[in-house]
Amino acid sequence: MSFLRSIRARFTAWYLLVLAVLLILMAGGLYLFVGRTLYGSVDDGLIHRAGQLASFRDVPTLIAEGRFEGAVGEVVGFYVQTEAGYRITSTHLVENALDMTWVDAAFEGEPSFVTVTTQEGQSLRFYITRFRPALPAGSPATRPEGAQEGTRLGPPGVAVSETGEALPSPEPTVLAIAQPLDRVMAAMSTLRGTLLIAVPLTLLLSAGGGLFLVRRALRPIDRMVAATREIEETDLSRRVAIRSDDELGRLARTLNAMLDRLERAFRRQRQFTDDASHELRSPLSVIEAEATLALRRERSAEDYRGAIATIAEEASSMNRLIDQLLTLARSDAGEESMEIERLDLSELASETVAAMEPVAEEAGVTLAFDGAASAPVEVDPLRIRRVIANLVENAIRYTPSRGQVGVEVHTEGHEAILSVTDTGMGIPAKDLPHIFERFYRVGKARSRSEGGSGLGLAICESIVETHHGTLSVTSQIDVGSQFIVRLPLRGGTADRAANRPTEG
Repeated sequence: MSFLRSIRARFTAWYLLVLAVLLILMAGGLYLFVGRTLYGSVDDGLIHRAGQLASFRDVPTLIAEGRFEGAVGEVVGFYVQTEAGYRITSTHLVENALDMTWVDAAFEGEPSFVTVTTQEGQSLRFYITRFRPALPAGSPATRPEGAQEGTRLGPPGVAVSETGEALPSPEPTVLAIAQPLDRVMAAMSTLRGTLLIAVPLTLLLSAGGGLFLVRRALRPIDRMVAATREIEETDLSRRVAIRSDDELGRLARTLNAMLDRLERAFRRQRQFTDDASHELRSPLSVIEAEATLALRRERSAEDYRGAIATIAEEASSMNRLIDQLLTLARSDAGEESMEIERLDLSELASETVAAMEPVAEEAGVTLAFDGAASAPVEVDPLRIRRVIANLVENAIRYTPSRGQVGVEVHTEGHEAILSVTDTGMGIPAKDLPHIFERFYRVGKARSRSEGGSGLGLAICESIVETHHGTLSVTSQIDVGSQFIVRLPLRGGTADRAANRPTEG
Protein backbone atom coordinates (compact mmCIF):
# COMPACT_ATOMS: atom_id res chain seq x y z
CA MET A 1 0.00 0.00 0.00
CA SER A 2 2.91 2.33 0.66
CA PHE A 3 3.97 2.02 -2.99
CA LEU A 4 0.47 2.95 -4.20
CA ARG A 5 0.67 6.15 -2.13
CA SER A 6 4.15 7.02 -3.37
CA ILE A 7 5.07 9.68 -5.91
CA ARG A 8 6.47 6.93 -8.16
CA ALA A 9 3.07 5.25 -8.39
CA ARG A 10 1.22 8.52 -9.02
CA PHE A 11 3.71 9.66 -11.68
CA THR A 12 3.56 6.27 -13.41
CA ALA A 13 -0.26 6.16 -13.26
CA TRP A 14 -0.61 9.64 -14.77
CA TYR A 15 2.01 8.81 -17.40
CA LEU A 16 0.20 5.59 -18.37
CA LEU A 17 -3.17 7.32 -18.40
CA VAL A 18 -1.96 10.01 -20.78
CA LEU A 19 -0.14 7.45 -22.91
CA ALA A 20 -3.22 5.18 -23.04
CA VAL A 21 -5.44 8.03 -24.21
CA LEU A 22 -2.91 8.97 -26.90
CA LEU A 23 -2.48 5.37 -28.06
CA ILE A 24 -6.24 4.75 -28.21
CA LEU A 25 -6.77 7.94 -30.20
CA MET A 26 -3.90 7.08 -32.52
CA ALA A 27 -5.08 3.47 -32.97
CA GLY A 28 -8.67 4.61 -33.62
CA GLY A 29 -7.50 7.21 -36.10
CA LEU A 30 -5.26 4.71 -37.88
CA TYR A 31 -8.07 2.16 -38.06
CA LEU A 32 -10.49 4.70 -39.52
CA PHE A 33 -7.88 6.03 -41.96
CA VAL A 34 -6.93 2.56 -43.24
CA GLY A 35 -10.61 1.54 -43.52
CA ARG A 36 -11.50 4.69 -45.45
CA THR A 37 -8.47 4.21 -47.71
CA LEU A 38 -9.31 0.56 -48.48
CA TYR A 39 -12.98 1.26 -49.07
CA GLY A 40 -12.04 4.23 -51.21
CA SER A 41 -9.78 2.02 -53.30
CA VAL A 42 -12.64 -0.46 -53.83
CA ASP A 43 -14.99 2.40 -54.80
CA ASP A 44 -12.47 3.78 -57.27
CA GLY A 45 -12.13 0.31 -58.77
CA LEU A 46 -15.91 0.01 -59.14
CA ILE A 47 -16.12 3.38 -60.90
CA HIS A 48 -13.33 2.39 -63.24
CA ARG A 49 -14.95 -0.99 -63.91
CA ALA A 50 -18.29 0.69 -64.65
CA GLY A 51 -16.53 2.82 -67.23
CA GLN A 52 -14.99 -0.25 -68.82
CA LEU A 53 -18.39 -1.97 -69.06
CA ALA A 54 -19.87 1.12 -70.68
CA SER A 55 -17.21 0.94 -73.40
CA PHE A 56 -18.32 -2.58 -74.42
CA ARG A 57 -21.28 -2.98 -76.72
CA ASP A 58 -24.22 -5.26 -75.88
CA VAL A 59 -22.99 -6.11 -72.35
CA PRO A 60 -26.54 -6.92 -71.10
CA THR A 61 -27.01 -9.31 -74.05
CA LEU A 62 -23.68 -11.04 -73.32
CA ILE A 63 -24.68 -11.46 -69.69
CA ALA A 64 -28.14 -12.84 -70.64
CA GLU A 65 -26.53 -15.35 -73.02
CA GLY A 66 -23.96 -16.34 -70.43
CA ARG A 67 -21.06 -15.26 -72.60
CA PHE A 68 -19.80 -12.48 -70.31
CA GLU A 69 -16.60 -13.19 -68.42
CA GLY A 70 -16.17 -10.89 -65.41
CA ALA A 71 -13.49 -10.71 -62.77
CA VAL A 72 -13.29 -13.29 -60.00
CA GLY A 73 -16.08 -12.67 -57.52
CA GLU A 74 -17.46 -9.77 -59.52
CA VAL A 75 -21.23 -9.29 -59.66
CA VAL A 76 -22.76 -7.33 -62.57
CA GLY A 77 -26.44 -6.66 -62.92
CA PHE A 78 -28.65 -4.49 -65.16
CA TYR A 79 -32.06 -3.10 -64.32
CA VAL A 80 -34.04 -2.11 -67.43
CA GLN A 81 -37.14 -0.03 -66.89
CA THR A 82 -40.14 -1.22 -68.94
CA GLU A 83 -43.87 -0.60 -68.89
CA ALA A 84 -44.37 -3.84 -66.96
CA GLY A 85 -41.69 -3.01 -64.41
CA TYR A 86 -38.01 -3.84 -64.11
CA ARG A 87 -36.24 -6.40 -66.28
CA ILE A 88 -33.17 -7.78 -64.51
CA THR A 89 -30.12 -9.24 -66.22
CA SER A 90 -27.16 -10.28 -64.02
CA THR A 91 -24.21 -12.61 -63.69
CA HIS A 92 -25.52 -13.64 -60.29
CA LEU A 93 -28.89 -13.31 -58.62
CA VAL A 94 -28.88 -9.72 -57.28
CA GLU A 95 -32.53 -8.78 -57.27
CA ASN A 96 -32.97 -9.94 -53.68
CA ALA A 97 -29.68 -8.45 -52.48
CA LEU A 98 -30.41 -4.81 -53.27
CA ASP A 99 -33.05 -2.51 -51.94
CA MET A 100 -34.97 -1.15 -54.91
CA THR A 101 -34.87 2.28 -53.34
CA TRP A 102 -31.23 2.61 -54.44
CA VAL A 103 -32.17 1.44 -57.95
CA ASP A 104 -34.96 3.99 -58.18
CA ALA A 105 -32.55 6.69 -57.07
CA ALA A 106 -30.07 5.63 -59.75
CA PHE A 107 -32.81 5.95 -62.41
CA GLU A 108 -33.23 9.53 -61.17
CA GLY A 109 -29.54 10.17 -61.76
CA GLU A 110 -28.35 9.66 -58.17
CA PRO A 111 -25.59 7.00 -58.07
CA SER A 112 -24.75 5.36 -54.73
CA PHE A 113 -22.30 3.01 -53.02
CA VAL A 114 -23.88 0.32 -50.88
CA THR A 115 -22.37 -2.49 -48.79
CA VAL A 116 -24.58 -5.58 -48.78
CA THR A 117 -24.23 -8.87 -46.91
CA THR A 118 -25.60 -11.85 -48.76
CA GLN A 119 -27.41 -14.80 -47.22
CA GLU A 120 -24.16 -16.75 -47.38
CA GLY A 121 -22.53 -14.08 -45.17
CA GLN A 122 -20.39 -12.57 -47.93
CA SER A 123 -19.97 -8.78 -47.98
CA LEU A 124 -20.30 -7.08 -51.37
CA ARG A 125 -19.61 -3.49 -52.24
CA PHE A 126 -22.12 -2.27 -54.86
CA TYR A 127 -21.88 0.73 -57.13
CA ILE A 128 -25.37 1.56 -58.49
CA THR A 129 -25.49 4.11 -61.29
CA ARG A 130 -27.33 5.01 -64.50
CA PHE A 131 -25.85 2.95 -67.31
CA ARG A 132 -24.86 4.54 -70.63
CA PRO A 133 -24.26 1.82 -73.22
CA ALA A 134 -21.60 2.05 -75.92
CA LEU A 135 -22.37 4.28 -78.93
CA PRO A 136 -22.02 3.28 -82.58
CA ALA A 137 -18.55 2.99 -83.98
CA GLY A 138 -16.77 6.33 -84.17
CA SER A 139 -19.03 8.02 -81.60
CA PRO A 140 -17.77 9.06 -78.19
CA ALA A 141 -19.08 7.18 -75.18
CA THR A 142 -20.28 9.08 -72.15
CA ARG A 143 -18.83 7.39 -69.04
CA PRO A 144 -20.25 7.47 -65.57
CA GLU A 145 -18.77 10.00 -63.24
CA GLY A 146 -17.31 9.03 -59.87
CA ALA A 147 -19.32 9.48 -56.73
CA GLN A 148 -19.02 8.78 -53.03
CA GLU A 149 -21.59 6.84 -51.06
CA GLY A 150 -24.67 8.95 -50.37
CA THR A 151 -23.74 11.63 -52.92
CA ARG A 152 -26.00 12.53 -55.83
CA LEU A 153 -25.04 13.43 -59.34
CA GLY A 154 -26.99 15.36 -61.94
CA PRO A 155 -28.95 13.70 -64.76
CA PRO A 156 -26.92 11.88 -67.35
CA GLY A 157 -25.69 13.78 -70.37
CA VAL A 158 -26.94 13.38 -73.85
CA ALA A 159 -24.78 11.30 -76.24
CA VAL A 160 -23.83 12.99 -79.49
CA SER A 161 -21.99 11.83 -82.58
CA GLU A 162 -18.79 13.30 -83.97
CA THR A 163 -20.93 15.50 -86.25
CA GLY A 164 -22.76 16.89 -83.23
CA GLU A 165 -26.07 15.19 -83.92
CA ALA A 166 -28.03 13.73 -80.99
CA LEU A 167 -28.17 9.98 -80.97
CA PRO A 168 -31.29 8.00 -80.08
CA SER A 169 -31.45 7.17 -76.32
CA PRO A 170 -31.61 3.48 -75.37
CA GLU A 171 -34.01 2.09 -72.81
CA PRO A 172 -33.38 3.48 -69.30
CA THR A 173 -30.92 1.12 -67.61
CA VAL A 174 -29.21 1.00 -64.20
CA LEU A 175 -25.94 -0.79 -63.66
CA ALA A 176 -25.29 -2.51 -60.30
CA ILE A 177 -21.70 -3.70 -60.10
CA ALA A 178 -20.13 -5.20 -56.97
CA GLN A 179 -16.85 -6.55 -55.76
CA PRO A 180 -16.33 -8.78 -52.72
CA LEU A 181 -14.87 -7.16 -49.58
CA ASP A 182 -13.09 -10.30 -48.39
CA ARG A 183 -9.64 -8.78 -48.71
CA VAL A 184 -10.70 -5.50 -47.12
CA MET A 185 -12.41 -7.28 -44.24
CA ALA A 186 -9.40 -9.55 -43.75
CA ALA A 187 -7.02 -6.58 -43.76
CA MET A 188 -9.19 -4.67 -41.29
CA SER A 189 -9.47 -7.74 -39.06
CA THR A 190 -5.70 -8.19 -39.10
CA LEU A 191 -5.18 -4.51 -38.32
CA ARG A 192 -7.73 -4.64 -35.51
CA GLY A 193 -6.07 -7.67 -33.96
CA THR A 194 -2.65 -6.08 -34.27
CA LEU A 195 -3.82 -2.90 -32.54
CA LEU A 196 -5.55 -4.85 -29.77
CA ILE A 197 -2.25 -6.60 -29.04
CA ALA A 198 0.09 -3.67 -29.69
CA VAL A 199 -1.67 -1.09 -27.50
CA PRO A 200 -1.75 -3.17 -24.25
CA LEU A 201 1.77 -4.45 -24.92
CA THR A 202 3.01 -0.89 -25.43
CA LEU A 203 1.34 0.20 -22.20
CA LEU A 204 2.91 -2.73 -20.33
CA LEU A 205 6.39 -1.96 -21.63
CA SER A 206 5.83 1.75 -20.98
CA ALA A 207 4.83 0.99 -17.39
CA GLY A 208 8.11 -0.81 -16.82
CA GLY A 209 10.08 1.94 -18.54
CA GLY A 210 8.16 4.63 -16.68
CA LEU A 211 8.87 3.03 -13.31
CA PHE A 212 12.55 2.77 -14.20
CA LEU A 213 12.76 6.40 -15.31
CA VAL A 214 10.78 7.71 -12.32
CA ARG A 215 12.92 5.67 -9.92
CA ARG A 216 16.05 7.01 -11.58
CA ALA A 217 14.73 10.59 -11.55
CA LEU A 218 13.73 10.38 -7.86
CA ARG A 219 16.93 8.67 -6.74
CA PRO A 220 18.46 12.02 -5.61
CA ILE A 221 15.43 12.51 -3.35
CA ASP A 222 16.07 9.09 -1.79
CA ARG A 223 19.65 10.16 -1.12
CA MET A 224 18.39 13.39 0.45
CA VAL A 225 15.98 11.44 2.66
CA ALA A 226 18.74 9.07 3.74
CA ALA A 227 21.09 11.97 4.48
CA THR A 228 18.49 13.92 6.48
CA ARG A 229 17.58 10.81 8.49
CA GLU A 230 21.20 10.52 9.60
CA ILE A 231 21.24 14.12 10.84
CA GLU A 232 20.55 14.34 14.54
CA GLU A 233 20.19 17.15 17.02
CA THR A 234 23.62 16.39 18.42
CA ASP A 235 25.27 16.48 14.98
CA LEU A 236 23.94 19.03 12.50
CA SER A 237 27.21 19.34 10.58
CA ARG A 238 26.24 16.89 7.80
CA ARG A 239 24.87 18.27 4.56
CA VAL A 240 22.98 16.96 1.54
CA ALA A 241 25.20 16.44 -1.49
CA ILE A 242 24.41 18.77 -4.42
CA ARG A 243 24.84 16.92 -7.71
CA SER A 244 22.99 19.11 -10.22
CA ASP A 245 21.65 22.61 -10.86
CA ASP A 246 18.07 21.54 -11.58
CA GLU A 247 15.04 21.61 -9.29
CA LEU A 248 16.49 18.83 -7.12
CA GLY A 249 19.73 20.77 -6.82
CA ARG A 250 17.81 23.84 -5.65
CA LEU A 251 15.96 21.64 -3.14
CA ALA A 252 19.28 20.32 -1.82
CA ARG A 253 20.64 23.85 -1.47
CA THR A 254 17.47 24.92 0.36
CA LEU A 255 17.79 21.98 2.76
CA ASN A 256 21.45 22.81 3.38
CA ALA A 257 20.58 26.44 4.06
CA MET A 258 17.91 25.33 6.52
CA LEU A 259 20.40 23.02 8.21
CA ASP A 260 22.87 25.92 8.45
CA ARG A 261 20.25 28.00 10.23
CA LEU A 262 19.32 25.13 12.52
CA GLU A 263 22.95 24.46 13.34
CA ARG A 264 23.55 28.10 14.21
CA ALA A 265 20.36 28.19 16.28
CA PHE A 266 21.27 25.02 18.20
CA ARG A 267 24.81 26.28 18.70
CA ARG A 268 23.48 29.55 20.10
CA GLN A 269 21.01 27.63 22.26
CA ARG A 270 23.74 25.41 23.70
CA GLN A 271 25.99 28.40 24.26
CA PHE A 272 23.12 30.30 25.83
CA THR A 273 22.31 27.37 28.13
CA ASP A 274 25.93 26.93 29.15
CA ASP A 275 26.38 30.66 29.82
CA ALA A 276 23.10 30.90 31.73
CA SER A 277 24.07 27.91 33.85
CA HIS A 278 27.45 29.48 34.56
CA GLU A 279 25.93 32.84 35.42
CA LEU A 280 23.38 31.27 37.77
CA ARG A 281 25.96 28.99 39.36
CA SER A 282 28.07 31.88 40.60
CA PRO A 283 25.42 33.61 42.78
CA LEU A 284 24.10 30.25 43.93
CA SER A 285 27.61 29.28 45.01
CA VAL A 286 27.94 32.54 46.96
CA ILE A 287 24.53 32.06 48.58
CA GLU A 288 25.37 28.47 49.53
CA ALA A 289 28.78 29.45 50.90
CA GLU A 290 27.41 32.33 52.98
CA ALA A 291 24.57 30.21 54.35
CA THR A 292 26.92 27.33 55.19
CA LEU A 293 29.37 29.60 56.99
CA ALA A 294 26.56 31.32 58.90
CA LEU A 295 25.16 28.01 60.08
CA ARG A 296 28.46 26.35 60.90
CA ARG A 297 28.84 28.08 64.29
CA GLU A 298 27.33 30.76 66.40
CA ARG A 299 28.04 34.28 65.11
CA SER A 300 27.26 37.80 66.15
CA ALA A 301 24.20 39.63 64.92
CA GLU A 302 26.47 41.80 62.79
CA ASP A 303 27.95 38.75 61.06
CA TYR A 304 24.51 37.31 60.45
CA ARG A 305 23.37 40.64 59.06
CA GLY A 306 26.36 40.75 56.69
CA ALA A 307 25.73 37.18 55.50
CA ILE A 308 22.05 37.89 54.92
CA ALA A 309 22.92 41.09 53.04
CA THR A 310 25.29 39.16 50.78
CA ILE A 311 22.64 36.50 50.15
CA ALA A 312 20.05 39.19 49.38
CA GLU A 313 22.43 40.91 46.96
CA GLU A 314 23.17 37.67 45.12
CA ALA A 315 19.47 36.77 45.06
CA SER A 316 18.72 40.19 43.58
CA SER A 317 21.40 39.60 40.97
CA MET A 318 19.86 36.22 40.12
CA ASN A 319 16.43 37.80 39.89
CA ARG A 320 17.70 40.40 37.41
CA LEU A 321 19.44 37.71 35.39
CA ILE A 322 16.32 35.51 35.27
CA ASP A 323 14.23 38.50 34.25
CA GLN A 324 16.65 39.24 31.40
CA LEU A 325 16.62 35.60 30.34
CA LEU A 326 12.82 35.57 30.27
CA THR A 327 12.82 38.78 28.24
CA LEU A 328 15.13 37.28 25.63
CA ALA A 329 13.19 33.99 25.57
CA ARG A 330 9.88 35.76 24.97
CA SER A 331 11.48 37.95 22.32
CA ASP A 332 12.93 34.91 20.52
CA ALA A 333 9.54 33.19 20.62
CA GLY A 334 7.72 36.34 19.43
CA GLU A 335 5.44 36.23 22.46
CA GLU A 336 6.14 39.70 23.83
CA SER A 337 3.20 42.01 23.32
CA MET A 338 3.99 45.66 22.66
CA GLU A 339 1.89 48.73 23.26
CA ILE A 340 2.78 50.96 20.35
CA GLU A 341 2.37 54.73 20.75
CA ARG A 342 3.21 57.67 18.50
CA LEU A 343 5.62 59.94 20.36
CA ASP A 344 8.67 62.14 20.00
CA LEU A 345 11.90 60.18 20.43
CA SER A 346 13.66 63.38 21.49
CA GLU A 347 11.27 63.90 24.42
CA LEU A 348 11.50 60.24 25.48
CA ALA A 349 15.31 60.37 25.42
CA SER A 350 15.32 63.67 27.36
CA GLU A 351 13.17 62.16 30.15
CA THR A 352 15.36 59.05 30.34
CA VAL A 353 18.60 61.06 30.47
CA ALA A 354 17.16 63.21 33.24
CA ALA A 355 16.39 60.07 35.26
CA MET A 356 19.98 58.85 34.75
CA GLU A 357 21.66 62.07 35.97
CA PRO A 358 21.99 60.90 39.60
CA VAL A 359 23.88 57.82 38.41
CA ALA A 360 26.22 60.01 36.35
CA GLU A 361 26.83 62.39 39.26
CA GLU A 362 27.67 59.49 41.57
CA ALA A 363 30.23 58.22 39.03
CA GLY A 364 31.67 61.70 38.48
CA VAL A 365 30.68 61.70 34.78
CA THR A 366 29.16 64.65 32.91
CA LEU A 367 25.89 63.63 31.16
CA ALA A 368 24.65 65.93 28.39
CA PHE A 369 21.65 65.74 26.05
CA ASP A 370 21.05 67.37 22.67
CA GLY A 371 17.65 66.75 21.14
CA ALA A 372 16.53 69.93 19.45
CA ALA A 373 15.09 68.15 16.40
CA SER A 374 11.62 66.57 16.48
CA ALA A 375 11.74 62.83 15.76
CA PRO A 376 8.20 61.33 15.60
CA VAL A 377 8.22 57.52 15.94
CA GLU A 378 5.76 54.75 16.71
CA VAL A 379 7.29 52.58 19.45
CA ASP A 380 6.64 50.88 22.77
CA PRO A 381 7.83 53.62 25.15
CA LEU A 382 8.75 51.24 28.00
CA ARG A 383 11.02 49.13 25.81
CA ILE A 384 12.70 52.03 24.00
CA ARG A 385 13.21 53.74 27.37
CA ARG A 386 14.92 50.54 28.53
CA VAL A 387 17.23 50.64 25.50
CA ILE A 388 18.21 54.27 26.16
CA ALA A 389 18.74 53.65 29.88
CA ASN A 390 20.85 50.55 29.24
CA LEU A 391 23.09 52.31 26.72
CA VAL A 392 23.54 55.35 28.99
CA GLU A 393 24.23 53.14 32.01
CA ASN A 394 26.89 51.18 30.10
CA ALA A 395 28.48 54.42 28.88
CA ILE A 396 28.63 55.78 32.46
CA ARG A 397 30.00 52.48 33.81
CA TYR A 398 32.92 52.33 31.37
CA THR A 399 33.74 56.05 31.41
CA PRO A 400 36.30 57.14 34.05
CA SER A 401 35.61 59.97 36.49
CA ARG A 402 35.50 63.41 34.91
CA GLY A 403 34.64 61.83 31.59
CA GLN A 404 31.71 62.79 29.42
CA VAL A 405 28.66 60.96 28.08
CA GLY A 406 26.52 62.61 25.41
CA VAL A 407 23.07 61.64 24.11
CA GLU A 408 21.83 63.14 20.86
CA VAL A 409 18.63 62.74 18.81
CA HIS A 410 18.28 63.92 15.21
CA THR A 411 16.77 62.73 11.90
CA GLU A 412 18.35 61.52 8.65
CA GLY A 413 16.04 60.92 5.70
CA HIS A 414 13.24 58.67 6.93
CA GLU A 415 15.05 57.60 10.11
CA ALA A 416 15.25 58.88 13.67
CA ILE A 417 18.82 58.65 15.02
CA LEU A 418 19.66 58.22 18.71
CA SER A 419 23.39 58.23 19.54
CA VAL A 420 25.09 57.63 22.91
CA THR A 421 28.75 58.74 22.95
CA ASP A 422 31.26 58.34 25.78
CA THR A 423 34.91 59.13 26.43
CA GLY A 424 35.58 55.82 28.12
CA MET A 425 38.08 53.02 27.72
CA GLY A 426 36.79 51.95 24.28
CA ILE A 427 36.25 48.46 22.90
CA PRO A 428 39.01 46.41 21.21
CA ALA A 429 38.49 45.80 17.51
CA LYS A 430 38.50 42.03 18.01
CA ASP A 431 35.58 42.31 20.43
CA LEU A 432 33.37 44.64 18.39
CA PRO A 433 31.73 41.85 16.30
CA HIS A 434 30.73 39.99 19.48
CA ILE A 435 29.51 42.62 21.92
CA PHE A 436 25.85 42.02 21.04
CA GLU A 437 26.19 38.30 21.73
CA ARG A 438 24.57 37.01 24.89
CA PHE A 439 26.81 36.78 27.98
CA TYR A 440 29.74 38.27 26.09
CA ARG A 441 31.95 40.61 28.11
CA VAL A 442 34.89 42.70 26.94
CA GLY A 443 38.30 42.57 28.58
CA LYS A 444 38.23 43.67 32.21
CA ALA A 445 34.44 43.78 32.13
CA ARG A 446 34.26 39.98 32.05
CA SER A 447 33.95 39.87 35.82
CA ARG A 448 30.36 39.90 37.08
CA SER A 449 31.15 42.58 39.60
CA GLU A 450 32.19 45.04 36.93
CA GLY A 451 30.48 43.96 33.75
CA GLY A 452 26.98 42.82 34.72
CA SER A 453 25.44 39.72 33.17
CA GLY A 454 26.42 40.40 29.56
CA LEU A 455 22.79 40.38 28.40
CA GLY A 456 22.05 44.12 28.31
CA LEU A 457 23.28 44.83 24.77
CA ALA A 458 21.65 41.63 23.45
CA ILE A 459 18.33 42.77 24.91
CA CYS A 460 18.79 46.25 23.42
CA GLU A 461 19.47 44.82 19.97
CA SER A 462 16.43 42.51 20.22
CA ILE A 463 14.14 45.41 21.20
CA VAL A 464 15.44 47.67 18.42
CA GLU A 465 15.06 44.93 15.78
CA THR A 466 11.50 44.29 17.00
CA HIS A 467 10.79 47.96 16.15
CA HIS A 468 12.29 47.44 12.65
CA GLY A 469 15.40 49.42 13.55
CA THR A 470 19.14 48.78 13.84
CA LEU A 471 21.74 49.09 16.60
CA SER A 472 25.41 49.61 15.72
CA VAL A 473 28.64 50.65 17.46
CA THR A 474 31.95 52.32 16.65
CA SER A 475 34.81 52.50 19.15
CA GLN A 476 38.50 53.32 19.66
CA ILE A 477 40.68 52.27 22.56
CA ASP A 478 41.20 55.09 25.12
CA VAL A 479 39.08 57.43 22.97
CA GLY A 480 35.56 56.20 23.55
CA SER A 481 32.58 54.48 21.97
CA GLN A 482 29.43 55.52 20.16
CA PHE A 483 26.24 53.42 20.01
CA ILE A 484 23.74 54.44 17.30
CA VAL A 485 20.05 53.43 17.26
CA ARG A 486 18.13 53.94 14.01
CA LEU A 487 14.31 53.81 14.03
CA PRO A 488 11.88 54.51 11.16
CA LEU A 489 10.15 57.89 11.33
CA ARG A 490 6.36 57.96 11.51
CA GLY A 491 3.93 60.84 10.95
CA GLY A 492 4.61 64.47 10.33
CA THR A 493 6.95 65.53 7.55
CA ALA A 494 8.49 62.08 7.31
CA ASP A 495 5.29 60.38 6.12
CA ARG A 496 4.47 63.22 3.74
CA ALA A 497 7.91 62.98 2.21
CA ALA A 498 7.63 59.20 1.91
CA ASN A 499 4.18 59.40 0.27
CA ARG A 500 5.04 62.24 -2.13
CA PRO A 501 4.83 60.99 -5.77
CA THR A 502 8.08 60.97 -7.64
CA GLU A 503 8.55 62.76 -10.94
CA GLY A 504 9.69 61.00 -13.99
